[in-house]
Amino acid sequence: MPEGRGFNRDTVTVILAQQGDREAFHKLIELYDRRLLYFILRILGDHNGSLDVLQNVWLTVHKKLKKLKSPASFRVWLYRIAHDLAVTDLRRKSKRPLLVEDIETEEMPNDENKSELVFDNAEMVHVALCKLSVDHRRVLTLHFLENMTIDEIAEVINCKKGTVKSRIYYAKNSLRQQIEEMLNE
Repeated sequence: MPEGRGFNRDTVTVILAQQGDREAFHKLIELYDRRLLYFILRILGDHNGSLDVLQNVWLTVHKKLKKLKSPASFRVWLYRIAHDLAVTDLRRKSKRPLLVEDIETEEMPNDENKSELVFDNAEMVHVALCKLSVDHRRVLTLHFLENMTIDEIAEVINCKKGTVKSRIYYAKNSLRQQIEEMLNE
């Protein structure tokens, strides 16, 4: 269930962290660190580079947290910082995403239930996700893994809602196509 703009436990943690509570800041890191790393990795395709960007995200959050006017919008603000730093790093390095050949995958069974098994095999979905464009990986990660709304995604990646809807539609189709191609190999 997506977070709303209400007053919840995470909002209280953000407010405490804004007031300098170190334990609250560490709690925010615990809550978001792994998910942010996954999101950044989907943009960069490079684990070590993603760790560097993640560290820069938390440094930026630490420096700017007191200036955040709406603690309830922390999650979107956080992902916007991560997105912007990852895209900047990607442009700076002019790197290509991780090649699918570099990722080890499990062999899928050769039977009629193969297509049903694929969606239970997270690794195959991740490999197929790596084959998508950066724009498609970003929107699918935010929408399905972070449960962000169209409005929140538009704010994170700084584009119009219609563009987000279109990217999600085409990204889902591309992901489905990638998985079908993997099954047919």
